[in-house]
Amino acid sequence: MANSKSALKRWRQSLAARDRNRSIKSRTRTSLGKALAAIQDDASTAEEAVRNAVSALDRAAQAGVIHDNAAARGKSRLLKRYNLATANKVMADAAAAASQPETKPKAPPRARKAPSSSTGTTRSRGRTSKS
Repeated sequence: MANSKSALKRWRQSLAARDRNRSIKSRTRTSLGKALAAIQDDASTAEEAVRNAVSALDRAAQAGVIHDNAAARGKSRLLKRYNLATANKVMADAAAAASQPETKPKAPPRARKAPSSSTGTTRSRGRTSKS
């Protein structure tokens, strides 16, 4: 316990700041955990959680709870995981689409051309008939 009046005031201030910082840090860690869980579950729907986590990191850095570089490092690591997961999902979707055979509708059969009248009705095998 502090002895002087100013030390007592500083001690009280530190307790208040510790409570504030603790709640901000806890909120940040919670949002980071939710974002990481969302990335592992389904990367395509994790965008909202990642945005919230990045915002929480920025707020914590702005409030001075964590260092600016620590916030930047956390955002970088989070976004690296998110981008890797979305890239893997795109690759998996492309591979699945490539492995499935394409089903094109068959075109209706074409009508046959009528034989030309100059060679007659019988077909010759490359020879022209001289009559």
